[in-house]
Amino acid sequence: MHQLPFYPGQKLSFTTDSELFHDVYTTEIKEVYHDRLELYITLHRGYLLLIPIGTTIRWLDTNSQWEFTSQVISRQPAKQTWSVTIPVPKNVQRKSRVIAIGSGKGGAGKTTLAINLSLALSALGNRVIILDADLGMANVEVLLRLNTRLNLTNVLKGECTLKDILIPGPSGIKVIPGSSGISALTSIDAVQFNRIISGFADLEEQSDIFIIDTGAGISEVVLRFLEAADDLVLVTNTEPHAMMDTYALAKALAYRNPDIKPYLIINRCESEAEARKCSQTFNKAASRFLKVQPELLGWIYDDKKVSKSLKNQKPLFLSDPHSEYSRSVLNIAKKLLGKKVKAGRQSGIVSFINKFKRSFG
Repeated sequence: MHQLPFYPGQKLSFTTDSELFHDVYTTEIKEVYHDRLELYITLHRGYLLLIPIGTTIRWLDTNSQWEFTSQVISRQPAKQTWSVTIPVPKNVQRKSRVIAIGSGKGGAGKTTLAINLSLALSALGNRVIILDADLGMANVEVLLRLNTRLNLTNVLKGECTLKDILIPGPSGIKVIPGSSGISALTSIDAVQFNRIISGFADLEEQSDIFIIDTGAGISEVVLRFLEAADDLVLVTNTEPHAMMDTYALAKALAYRNPDIKPYLIINRCESEAEARKCSQTFNKAASRFLKVQPELLGWIYDDKKVSKSLKNQKPLFLSDPHSEYSRSVLNIAKKLLGKKVKAGRQSGIVSFINKFKRSFG
C-alpha cells in the first residue's frame, strides 16, 4: 500500500531520529531485496557515515504526502554498505512488545505458563509469536504437538528465511523453533546477523506480542535474552528451592544491570494469601540485598488438570478455559497488557535483537 518504488542506483535523501545524526544526508541503493534495502555508505563532510544499528531513518521525499521511515539493521564498512528495513509510512510502522519469561531452574512451570499466556493474550485480540529459546529442548513444540524439520540453525545457514520456520499453532499463535540456533546467536558473523535481523523486522509487522520462553537456569544466553526484552517476567513456585533458584537468577540480572524492573509470578500456590506471602518474602530479600523490587504480576493456583493437559499435549487454556489455572492466566494477561513499556526505551523485536547481539560484542 503507500510504498515508494525502489531500484538499484536510486539516490535517496534522509535524516535520522538520533541527536548525533540530525543533518540531511544522501545515499544510493545498491540492491533491493524483499525485506530490506542495501545501500552504499557515503561520505559526509569527509567522513564515512556510520549510523548505528537500530537507528530510525526518516526518508525525505517531497513528492509523497507520507513520511517514510526505516530502521538500520546492519552495517558492513569493509564492503562500504549498510542495510535498512523496507521504508513504510510512519503512521503504519509498528513495534511488537517483547516479553521474556525466565525461572531459576526447570520445574517451575515456565514453559507451560508461556504457552497458556500466549493463548490468553491471543484470546484478548493480540497476534502472538513465541520463540522457543530453550537450548536443545523443543518443549514448546512438544507440548503443542507441532512437527518441524527446520529451526533457527537453518536460517543462520541461509537455507531458509525466518518466515519459513514459523509454525502455526492453536488459536492463531505462531512458534519459532530455536534449537541449537539459540547458542549460535552469540557468535554469528555480519551476514548471518543480517539474515536474522531482516527476518525479525518482517515479524515486527506480523505480531503484537513476541514471547520468549528462555531456557531454565542462569546461562549467558538466558541472561542476555532477559536483559534485552521490553518486559522481564520471573516465574517461581512456593517451594523453597524454587524460590532460591529464582532469587539467584534475579541476583545475576541485578549484578549486570542494577536498574532492572522484573515482574514476578507465583505458580502452583494454594491461595492468594500464600502467593502474597511468597512474594513478600522474595521482595524483602531482593530489596535488601539486590536493591531490586520485583512487581507481583499475579499468581496461579495449583490445578491438577495441568498435568493431564501436558500428557494430552493440549494447553489447559484451550481444553478448559474456565478452570482455575486458565482464569489465573487470563488475569495475568490482562494485567500485563495494562502495563506500559518504560518511556524512552527502545522497544520492539528489531530493537530486542540488536540489544541482544550488541551485548556479545
